Amino acid sequence: MTGTVQSQLVGLAVTVLAGVITGALFDLYRVARWALRPGKVFTAISDVIFWLFAATMVFKFLLAYSWGEVRFYMLVGFAVGFGVYRAVMSRRVVGGAVSTYEYAQHARRKIVLGFREGTLGLRRASSRWRKGFHRTCACLGTVWANVKRKLCFSRKES
Repeated sequence: MTGTVQSQLVGLAVTVLAGVITGALFDLYRVARWALRPGKVFTAISDVIFWLFAATMVFKFLLAYSWGEVRFYMLVGFAVGFGVYRAVMSRRVVGGAVSTYEYAQHARRKIVLGFREGTLGLRRASSRWRKGFHRTCACLGTVWANVKRKLCFSRKES
């Protein structure tokens, strides 16, 4: 292969890879948008930010592997990479990201609920302990008063 054909094939492979990576990032962005459920204005702003980020990433790929030259076959390679990713792997990535998010939410709920239940259990235990302590003190106060009376520790007024 000549150097130009080889460099064109490398450029094509890089743009296909950039399309696949952009597709994966787009799916992760979609899941994040689903999880956060932002309003219309925030969605529009974040869409613009995402596509600016994606365009910058693709440009850096092109800059690194083809000195910034954009050819038609590179655009086709990017579209093929993005399309193949969406057709083959998109459901798996979205499903994995959604299940990871739901598992994290479930774990967070268990931790928070466990913490609440734990603090509630501590409150109940401390309440029982406090009541028992007051009863014990009252009982000991009564016993001490009886001991004082029996041993004549109290003063007799004359």
